Amino acid sequence: MIKVAILGAGRIAHVHAKAVGAAGAKLVAVYDIFPDAAQRLAALYGADVASGVDAILARPDVDAVIIATPTDTHVDFIVRCAEAGKAVLCEKPLALTSAEAQSCIDQIGHLPLTIQIGFNRRFDPSHRALQQALAGGEVGELEQLTITSRDPGPPPAEYLRHSGGLFKDMTIHDLDMALWLLPEPPISIYAQGDCLVDPEIGKLGDIDTATLVLHTAGGHQCTILNSRRAVYGYDQRIEVHAAEGMLISGNHHENSLLRFGAKSSGAPGPLQNFFLDRYADSYRLEIADFLDAVKAGRPASVTLHDGLEALKLAEAAQASVKTGLPVEL
Repeated sequence: MIKVAILGAGRIAHVHAKAVGAAGAKLVAVYDIFPDAAQRLAALYGADVASGVDAILARPDVDAVIIATPTDTHVDFIVRCAEAGKAVLCEKPLALTSAEAQSCIDQIGHLPLTIQIGFNRRFDPSHRALQQALAGGEVGELEQLTITSRDPGPPPAEYLRHSGGLFKDMTIHDLDMALWLLPEPPISIYAQGDCLVDPEIGKLGDIDTATLVLHTAGGHQCTILNSRRAVYGYDQRIEVHAAEGMLISGNHHENSLLRFGAKSSGAPGPLQNFFLDRYADSYRLEIADFLDAVKAGRPASVTLHDGLEALKLAEAAQASVKTGLPVEL
C-alpha cells in the first residue's frame, strides 16, 4: 500500500486526502503551519500530525507527498521532497515565475521520480472525452478552440495577494487546456484584461476579467474567456470547431431536471456552484492516476515541463495586457 503525506490542510488538501483513500492508498502524515487545521485533517484518516516538512521527509514509510500549500512555497517543497526520494503531486501553478519553474526542473528534473503538477482538468471525464474524440480524428482538424472559465465570485483578497494574479491562478488551467488540445504550440498570444468585478482586486494590481487569443503556426486559433463573476453559477465550457464538425464539453448542472411551464421551457437546474463540485471526479481521477504512476514507477501524466509551459503563457499574457500588443512566443 502506498503511503502518502500532505503538506497543507486547507480545502483542497481535504479533497486530495479523500481521494487518496478512495484509490486504496493511506494518508499517514499531515503538516500545516496551523496545527489545528492539520489536526482536523489528520484525525479524519488516522494520520499523524507532523512537526514540519523535514519530519515528513525523514519518514521512510512516506512514498509520496501531495503539496497543497501557497504557490510561493511550491518550488522549495518540490525540490526538498524529490531530493528525499519522494514522489510528488504539487498543486498548480508550479511556481510564481517561469524562471523559478525552470530552476526547479534544472535541480530535480533528472531524478527518476513521479513528479506531477495538479492540472486536474485533464482528468475531467467530459474534457477528456473531448480530447480523445479530437485526437481520434472524429471531427477532423481543429480550426477554432474556445475555452470559457468564469467563477461564480471572486476569492478573498488575502488569497489573491499570494496567488500570482488572474493569469497564473485561474487562467493557467485554461492555458494548460489549450496546450493539451491544440495540435501544435501557440506562437503568439494577445490578452486584454480589466477590473470590472471588484475594485479591491484592482487595488492589488490584479484584474478580474480577461480575453486571450492564441495562434499557432498552422493557423489554429484559441480564445479564452475569463471572469471572476458569473451570477448564474460556475461556467466551465470547451468548444472545438473543426473541419468536419464540433465538439462541446458543456456546463454541469446540479441535477438533470428540465422545467416546462408558463415561465420556462426546458430550463435546466442551476449550475454546480464551484470547482469542488464541478471537478470532483477530476480530483479523484487525478490522484488515482498519480498513485498508479508511483506504483508502476512511470513518469507523471502531467509533468514539470507542462507546468513550465503554462507559466510561460501566463507571463506572456501579463505582458500583452501591459503593452496592449500581441506577444510572440
